[in-house]
Amino acid sequence: MLNDQINSQIRFNSYAFALTNCILGCALGFFYGHVTFATLITAVSISITGVSVLALCNFSIDYSRAYKNHLRDKKAGIISPIMVGDIPVTQLRKRMAMMTLIAAVFGAIAIYLALGSNIQVLSWFIFLCVMCVLATLFYNVSALYLYRGIGAIAIFLVFGMASVVCAQFLIVAASHSTIDIYPDTILLAFSSGASSLMILYGRSIRMMVSDEPHVASKSFVLSFGYKITSIYLLGLLVANIFFSVLACVSSHRPIEALMLLAGFIPMSYQVYTIIRHMKMSVILKQSFNNLMFFCCINNLVWVIILAVDYWIYN
Repeated sequence: MLNDQINSQIRFNSYAFALTNCILGCALGFFYGHVTFATLITAVSISITGVSVLALCNFSIDYSRAYKNHLRDKKAGIISPIMVGDIPVTQLRKRMAMMTLIAAVFGAIAIYLALGSNIQVLSWFIFLCVMCVLATLFYNVSALYLYRGIGAIAIFLVFGMASVVCAQFLIVAASHSTIDIYPDTILLAFSSGASSLMILYGRSIRMMVSDEPHVASKSFVLSFGYKITSIYLLGLLVANIFFSVLACVSSHRPIEALMLLAGFIPMSYQVYTIIRHMKMSVILKQSFNNLMFFCCINNLVWVIILAVDYWIYN
């Protein structure tokens, strides 16, 4: 019962993290653009698209694992239905189709509101979005997400960099302001990317000690043993703090960096707990869940900083 509750919280916090990454990018767009009805609709559409893409990834990974478990049982002479928990595969396919439709519709709305007057750029963005959705399905269903380094690169680029940079770009474009990608956006995109990789690391460790060790064994971060990958996790934490504070000091008010540093204290403690209790399943799951929660909180702290600065400078 406790494990089921923690697993539900982990899935919920993963959606919250994807949402706050998009919100952070939108807040940067509002800071450098304008708050209008069109930009607000664009921001809502971007946020729904980001969460829908993550839901599509989760559902397609669930489908891939269920199908592979079914094949493994079949080879062992066991006839078992393709199930994801209590959900039959047909219902899961409907959910995947629904998430694909939602992501496509709201993504198209956001892109049209931002770039509707520029047909050439609009067509390229639509093409890239369609390719990204198809690549997401192929990437997860084909189980490429399991193999060394590929999952880390994809998560860093999509749920780290792109969710911040693309959101800022589209909001500024919808504001009809000078389109640019600003220095603090790049720095915060790297910070969000580091947070995404930290979460991926925690997930890989959790799978190894409890859920699916045969899957986690293919993970890049676990290929070099616990000691080396602990240094990797600490490096990601330091990079996260460095890029976030540097963005604040270089583009905003240095005093606001104190808020960020205070927010990194509980995140640092969760990283310490993960490293110390790597082989204790329940503690590890709870620490992984808390890590995602504090990553969300840090994103929201940045949103508050941007809102205060926007109010002061405008």
